[in-house]
Amino acid sequence: MHKNTDFIVFMTALVEKLEQDGRYGTAHVYRSALRRLCGYCGKQSFRFSDLTSGWLLGYQAYLLGCRLRWNTVSTYLRMLRAVYQRGVDAGLAVSRPRLFHGVYTGSRPGRKRALGEPSLHRLSRIPQSDPRLEEARRLFLLLFALRGIPFVDMAYLRPCDLQEDVLTYRRRKTGTCLRVRLEPWAATLLARCRSADPDAPYLFPFVRREGPEGYREYQKSLRRFNRLLHILAVRCGLPEGLSSYSARHSWATLANSKNFQHELIRDAMGHSSVKVTETYFRHHTDEQIDGMNRELLTVVFVE
Repeated sequence: MHKNTDFIVFMTALVEKLEQDGRYGTAHVYRSALRRLCGYCGKQSFRFSDLTSGWLLGYQAYLLGCRLRWNTVSTYLRMLRAVYQRGVDAGLAVSRPRLFHGVYTGSRPGRKRALGEPSLHRLSRIPQSDPRLEEARRLFLLLFALRGIPFVDMAYLRPCDLQEDVLTYRRRKTGTCLRVRLEPWAATLLARCRSADPDAPYLFPFVRREGPEGYREYQKSLRRFNRLLHILAVRCGLPEGLSSYSARHSWATLANSKNFQHELIRDAMGHSSVKVTETYFRHHTDEQIDGMNRELLTVVFVE
C-alpha cells in the first residue's frame, strides 16, 4: 500500500486480517463501523487526507441523525481513530494528535444495568417452572458468582480451564489472565450449566465449532440468552431489567457498595485500569443524593 491508499480499502483489509487472526468479536465491531462509513461516503473514494476535523463533525452529525445513541456514535468514531492511527503507523497518513478533539469519543452513563440487592436476592430465590427460564436464571447467577465473568469468556472456556475448584482463563478483551476459586454456590451452578457431552471442545454448550462458524454459534447463544433474560426480568418483577452484562455490572456495583477498594475490584474483574472499573458504578445512588438534599432543605425550611 502507498500514500494514495483509500481509507475504506485499508479498513476493509484490517477487518479481514482480524478475522484471519481469529479476533471475530473485534472484527465484528470494525465491520459495523465500516458499514456506517460506507453508508455516509456512498460510492465516493475516501482517502486518509480527507479525514479532517470538519469532516468528522459532519460524520458525527450524520450518525446522530441516524438516531444512534451517543455511546454508539463514540464507538464508531473510536474505530475510525484506531484505523487512522494504524495508517499513521504504516506511513499512509500524517500524524495530527488533535484530529479527533472536536468529536465525542467518550462514554456516557446509559441505562442502569446493575441489579440492586433486593433484585439479586429475589432472582436467587425464585426457581422457574419453565426449563428455559430456569436455565437462564442459573446461568446469570453463575456469571455473577464467577466475579461477573463476561458471557463471551464463559462461552469459550475449555474443560482444561477448570482444575478441581479453580477456574483459570484469559480475558478475550484485554488478554488478562484471571484465576477464580469456585465457592460452593458457583460450583453447584457450574455443575448444572456445563456441557453434558464429555467430548465437547468447550466447557459450556454455547459453542461447538472453531473459527467463524463457532463465532456465529456464540452470537446465536448470546441473543437467545438475552431474550430469555428479558422474559425472566418481567416474570420476577425486576425493575432494572436483565441482560447478559447485568451480572458483571451487578457484581462490581455490589462490591463497591460494600466499600471494597476499587483497585481490588479492578484486579478481580481483569480491567486494565481503575478508571475502567469506575465506569461500572456511580459513587452515590439517586436515593442518597435525594436524601442529602432533603436534609439540607429541612435545615432551611422546617422551623
